[in-house]
Amino acid sequence: MNVATPEIKREATHLVVGFGITGLSMVKALRKLGVKTLWAIDSRETPPNHADIEAIADCVAVGGFDEAMLDQCDYLWISPGVPLATEALQNALARLPKEQTGGDIEIFARLVDDPIIGITGTNGKSTVTTMVGNIVKEAGRSLYMGGNLGEPALNLWMQYEEDQSVANVEKPVFVLELSSFQLETTYSLQASVGIILNIAPDHLDRYPNFKAYQDTKLTLLDQSEISIVPSDCPAAVEYCEKAGLAHQTFSLEDSQSDYYADIARKVIIKRTQEMPIVGYGQSRLGGFHNILNMVSSVAICDALNLAHTAIERGLETYEPLPHRCVLAREKDGVRYYNDSKATNIPSTEAAISGFAEPKWLILGGVTKGQDFSTLTPELDDSIKKVYLIGTEISAIIPHIPKEIPHEYVETLARAVGKIDQEAISGDVVLFSPACASFDQFKGFEARGDHFIELVNAL
Repeated sequence: MNVATPEIKREATHLVVGFGITGLSMVKALRKLGVKTLWAIDSRETPPNHADIEAIADCVAVGGFDEAMLDQCDYLWISPGVPLATEALQNALARLPKEQTGGDIEIFARLVDDPIIGITGTNGKSTVTTMVGNIVKEAGRSLYMGGNLGEPALNLWMQYEEDQSVANVEKPVFVLELSSFQLETTYSLQASVGIILNIAPDHLDRYPNFKAYQDTKLTLLDQSEISIVPSDCPAAVEYCEKAGLAHQTFSLEDSQSDYYADIARKVIIKRTQEMPIVGYGQSRLGGFHNILNMVSSVAICDALNLAHTAIERGLETYEPLPHRCVLAREKDGVRYYNDSKATNIPSTEAAISGFAEPKWLILGGVTKGQDFSTLTPELDDSIKKVYLIGTEISAIIPHIPKEIPHEYVETLARAVGKIDQEAISGDVVLFSPACASFDQFKGFEARGDHFIELVNAL
């Protein structure tokens, strides 16, 4: 690619919108760059990080989007959590040249020349990001990992600059999880490798329709030297082909893909070599969807020319992220899996299809207006029973096939207690709620922790 990125003019007036952790990172980075005039605004009356941003920026306004500042700024940097459809922002975006607008990843793209791996998708982003990060470390490279996960990208850049000032950083690699919200305001990224893991309906409260969400995800491909896409995602494959983008494909078992798994042998195969390049038999991850995560991670790291021995070690030593289809306990031959992070239907579909064993499924919570009819095909005779929890079961029950036993028990404790009395050796208990947690818990982490406590108390 090697396309010149737009300049960030230090003498101009820069306006940052949003005081969240990403907004704070933009304010800090722009000041570090030597920007002379730096403003910041937030529509909330009492936004987070107010004092920190006020201590750095030259002018701060809260409680609304200050139209005078929006009219007078030369650069407009918008946090990913701020919807672009806001009228005041739309007017400012229309006034300014595109190269004088963006978000944190756009600023990052103009500052970093070292290898960047961009990872996006509806589900699996965090698992693949941390898995690739582990492989990068096993390969002896200097890892800077974050973006939509953990540290904001600009914090990584500032850390890199600090490290570089002390001693030369050996072979740095930036591994970034990228959300659709971040990609909305990014157009200068030159990723060494960019991957789309999957695309399924999500965030439809922000986008007018699924196509708009999908198109936003696809923009990563234009900004990557090598694009990697799932072979079962026609939109991504066709996008690459029509644009003439260098791309590779991956899948679970499709031998026509560039990378795929031989599940019986527990190896990952590169089609052009017609032989396994790494094994994954020592991995702690369970489920077919996690095998697919490993395939995609191998594809990324192979494209980056990392040694296959390092890739295999990275898979072996990878510690699964909490609450993402992780084995919580095995008791009397029954395996209990905590997938509390499954807050949407596609995540739960992947978890269900990831296990061939007889399953006890726990569903429910805040449904977020999702259409649960899309889950119906996954509720086959491998499901022994569905236990429903939470406050919004009326959106779920009509879509459970009549032949699948189901029962509303309200709480997770009752569900686990009943399953303990009924499950037999060889069964899988899958807590994959397909819903948000805020009706009964502070977040999916608290919900998952509660499940683990209940299971360990059996």
